[in-house]
Amino acid sequence: MSGAVFVKRYDDSERYNAAAAHHAWLAGLGSGVRLPALVARGVRHLIFERLPGHTPEMGDLPRAAAALGRLHAAAHGHELRAARLDQPHITSTGLVIPDFTSPRQEALHRAAAAAGVPGSSIGAVLDRAGQPAAFYKDPNIRNYLANEEDVAVVDFDDMTLAPFGYDLAGLLVTASMTHGRLDEQTIAHCLHAYRVVIAPLLCSLADLKQYAELHHLLTLRYLGRNGYRHPWPTVRPWPDPFPAVPTREGAFGWPPQPNW
Repeated sequence: MSGAVFVKRYDDSERYNAAAAHHAWLAGLGSGVRLPALVARGVRHLIFERLPGHTPEMGDLPRAAAALGRLHAAAHGHELRAARLDQPHITSTGLVIPDFTSPRQEALHRAAAAAGVPGSSIGAVLDRAGQPAAFYKDPNIRNYLANEEDVAVVDFDDMTLAPFGYDLAGLLVTASMTHGRLDEQTIAHCLHAYRVVIAPLLCSLADLKQYAELHHLLTLRYLGRNGYRHPWPTVRPWPDPFPAVPTREGAFGWPPQPNW
């Protein structure tokens, strides 16, 4: 990192090329969401414009939710109307966006088994074949930059198809694990801000709660690192939609603490 640019380095050419393609596709959607310009490409590094801003705080979350909604609405309107969540989708630029289920199924079932969550619950949430398609782009709260004017979206390494609301749930989970429990008003404002810009497409609160549990399972291994200080079960703002089953040790609920 130096001056007015941010240098992102990659260990392999596949991830390097994918990140550049993801950025180009998102920038071409005309969503109005602020993205850093891709200034130059090296052998295995991308040089982005360095944008001003800070990791969103509690009060910034509704604006981040609205920015995410604008990206999702633009993607669906321009490219993803014909996409199916259970199949990879090829965009007009030739970008192949993986399906929703395949990239995360194995990791989710492994994490669910460790946490005592019924595998049938996970399978039911992943089965979204008939729903309208948006996309997943790592909604970690650190992949947003807030300033007084708007919220920018950064980091373009990963992308898959996903249902509407999936990334919003990820934003709320990572914000809670970073800052602590979100109050009901903040959650309501975030959900409203997202729904307004994706209308008439829908994102139900029930789905949002289930998607949050998927993000919790996939983020669990990072607890204690990268700013994740609060276990989701201690800051979850609603009852657990997937009550845990007894583990082999006979415990219920939150599993024994791993060695982070």
